[in-house]
Amino acid sequence: MTETAAALEKEALALSIRDRIEIAERILCSVDDFADSSLKAEWDREIEKRSDEIRTGTVQGIDSDKAFQEARRKLNE
Repeated sequence: MTETAAALEKEALALSIRDRIEIAERILCSVDDFADSSLKAEWDREIEKRSDEIRTGTVQGIDSDKAFQEARRKLNE
């Protein structure tokens, strides 16, 4: 890691969770074109597996209002 990257990392880790998440999302979006194609295939398999689990009743979904409420709570910690 370069000195510049190390300095940015140190500053970023001192930010709030919300700011770190926003920065992380922007960075990930900026490198999306370079993502390994096998990673996309793995995510597609995971999505299909989870969809099947919900369809067959193997797992139970979470109410979206409760899920968003929990996500907001964690962002504000």
